[in-house]
Amino acid sequence: MKDVLNSIKKYLEVTESERFIIHWKKLAQRLLAGIKNGYKKGDREPEIVNLIENIINRIDKFETFDREFKISTNSVFIHGNKSQVEFEYYGEKTERELGDIIFILSVEYNNKKYFEKMTINQVKKAKTVSWNFNKKDKNGKHPNMEQLYLLSRFPTFKGTKNSLIPMKEYNLPNYSGCLGSHGLLYYPGDFALISSKSLEVILLYKKQLKFRDLLLSIKDNYPFFYCLCNYLSDDLYLKECLYLLHSPRDFRWYPFLCCNLPVLGNNCIAYNSYDFSDKYLRGLIGELIYAKDLGYNHHAFQFLMDLLESIERKGGKYKNFVQDFKKFNYNPIGYGEDKNDKKYYEFDRDGGGLGIIYTIINLGKGE
Repeated sequence: MKDVLNSIKKYLEVTESERFIIHWKKLAQRLLAGIKNGYKKGDREPEIVNLIENIINRIDKFETFDREFKISTNSVFIHGNKSQVEFEYYGEKTERELGDIIFILSVEYNNKKYFEKMTINQVKKAKTVSWNFNKKDKNGKHPNMEQLYLLSRFPTFKGTKNSLIPMKEYNLPNYSGCLGSHGLLYYPGDFALISSKSLEVILLYKKQLKFRDLLLSIKDNYPFFYCLCNYLSDDLYLKECLYLLHSPRDFRWYPFLCCNLPVLGNNCIAYNSYDFSDKYLRGLIGELIYAKDLGYNHHAFQFLMDLLESIERKGGKYKNFVQDFKKFNYNPIGYGEDKNDKKYYEFDRDGGGLGIIYTIINLGKGE
């Protein structure tokens, strides 16, 4: 446990450094540039997939160095058709895309991964700051509401034929409420994010979301000065805090105790690109899918590994991206015990339409 305590302390120090803030600002600026350019091309490229690809390409890969740490943000867009999954929506089978972008954050220390967080994000574009979720498709269905149902509740789902998503059943817990999220793009080119779980509650009696409605998603948290995590100078307090946040018996309490502790806290709402970049890099957005010596969502971790294996099979730059992701050592619960049969990967080689934004924060070496 001592090395976990040291990694948290080091992470706190890093997040307060000027180099960290510089990377945060750069990421926000690249997000803004990609979204704004996508809005400019709106008349010629109405498909959201083109906008997502533009965002991914603008982010590309960039790094920030310090004597003691390194931050690297990378992105990749998997070309092709949408990555469809099948699930039941109020008793009827339906198919929707998994999401548009997967945001992943990894924290490394002493050449090992210590923490990893992920959120599967569906992008919704608006001309102003109001998003309509009530549109019907040609079959009379509400695709936006079905997509919201998927990312807020995570019913049993599996990839459809020719989808990039493996054709096996997944049952994913959503402990933090932030495994699924919605990215709300608004003119002239900015980005807000909200937990899909919170968004579903807001839309219970309405089909249109306005920017001010995001305030309704804020959960009450204990003030930071009441949180044991505030006493980081005392290892005893920090140990107790880590136990409460991630007890082996029930680590799901952590979002309700303290939202300010990097990577273990949770604050799944952001009002603009700068707000999002700050919270994303501090590990406050997303589900904890790996944590050294602590509880985490190993079901979601296994899903990500399956998806990455599927992406790796496409070869080329995708293979290089996945291999770079896996270069650091860690030992997740149960990983490798449930090897996928080849039948789960009978996908169309041109399938895809999914973006991944991945940041590694390497804290260097410690005691």
